[in-house]
Amino acid sequence: MSRARVVIAALALVAAVACGAAAASMRTSGRTEIAMRGNSFRPRRAEILVGDTVVWVNRDIVRHDAVKPGLFDSGELRGGESFAWVAADTGLIEYRCTIHQRMRGELLVRPAK
Repeated sequence: MSRARVVIAALALVAAVACGAAAASMRTSGRTEIAMRGNSFRPRRAEILVGDTVVWVNRDIVRHDAVKPGLFDSGELRGGESFAWVAADTGLIEYRCTIHQRMRGELLVRPAK
């Protein structure tokens, strides 16, 4: 492999890693994104603060939802659609996709600083 191809391959790898890390989950100034992909929530567990907004984004080709009865229900989301919810209280919240029973996630909500 030529030196130029090695450099291009290395740059492509760095770019792919950077994009993947950014897409998986991001918490930026009170906003946490959770991707729905491959019949899982990514990340499966997220720590947030009271008042933070959690945004579930369906990055899959099948429908998903995010449901915690009595707290939030995204309804069915198609690929590319999203749902936002604002945490109002502390605690551990276990939620799931009602379409795919094994697809589960957790939010640990801590007091705001």
